[in-house]
Amino acid sequence: MQIKTHLAIAAAITLSLTACTHDESGAPAQGNLISFNASAPLSGREVVTTNTLQEFKVWAFADGKPYMTDVSVGRTDNGWNYSPSMYWPSDAPLNFYSYSPAIKTETASDSSNPDIPGFINGGKTDLLYAVNIGETRGGGNATPVQVNFRHALSQVRFQMRPRVAKAGEQALAVRVQALDLLGTNTVASFNFPSSSTTIGNQVTGEWTDHKTPADKNIYEGSEMLQTDTPVELRSSGYLFSIPQKLTKSEANGNSYSGAYARVLCEIFDRNTGVKIWPESSDVVADGAGYIYFPLNTSEQNNAEWQLGKAYRYTLNIDVPATSNKIDFDVTVEEFPDFIDSNSSN
Repeated sequence: MQIKTHLAIAAAITLSLTACTHDESGAPAQGNLISFNASAPLSGREVVTTNTLQEFKVWAFADGKPYMTDVSVGRTDNGWNYSPSMYWPSDAPLNFYSYSPAIKTETASDSSNPDIPGFINGGKTDLLYAVNIGETRGGGNATPVQVNFRHALSQVRFQMRPRVAKAGEQALAVRVQALDLLGTNTVASFNFPSSSTTIGNQVTGEWTDHKTPADKNIYEGSEMLQTDTPVELRSSGYLFSIPQKLTKSEANGNSYSGAYARVLCEIFDRNTGVKIWPESSDVVADGAGYIYFPLNTSEQNNAEWQLGKAYRYTLNIDVPATSNKIDFDVTVEEFPDFIDSNSSN
């Protein structure tokens, strides 16, 4: 059976990149001790926010030379603390580069360069980054460094539903066994921006040296989708992807190359329970067959996941009225804007 697929133009809403500026540090530090105050964008579930951020790493440079290297800053009841304590230099401004959480990379970081080489994406880490350029303190000024974090990855979600049946049409039900994301890069290097990520400054970092395309499982199990309401499929916890241009999806026999989603499922008549698809020749495992949903087609040849944006793909299954073949259609729904909000402890 030939499987026909379509992909609507992907749409995404930028995650809120501003955050609260409330001083969370508690009592002011004494003298010229370097102290920190951190904030992160207010976002949806399962992403890091100002209230859930617990620890971050800091590099600081004075006149291009390392001043603080891979220092861990952690949240306590009194604010943000690290060890050993460091003090502001009297004759040079400091440039700070921060990220959270601790991460896995292919190559160890260079103490003379804060950029992140060969970040290995496991799909469950919401990587944050922040830059503070030209910070100085003097005359007993103990104001903390306001570290304003932004999201470095793309949030990618998948949901599925049978075609919404109109009057007189056959209602469908789908039993999903697995959903996999194929052909996207899982390793890349992150370069910090050259100016501060302060509120109002929309500068962003950059991902380079993309490599290591790999298959990622999004959902595995057994679920009957009996309603017309889209249901998100994500049992593996995979949510975050490296921002990247998506390789064009092309048919190769009964499968695809490039970037695409692959669903292992069965299709039933919802009213009678009679199995409609797959036929025996299309069965891959346990009575189910593969359906392929390209993420970048000829109609959408510039598709990409952008840094700090969220994408939600809705996979719609339909049976054309003019054929006994199954057509598959994909739409991408927009996320609502995330709302900025001040928060305090």
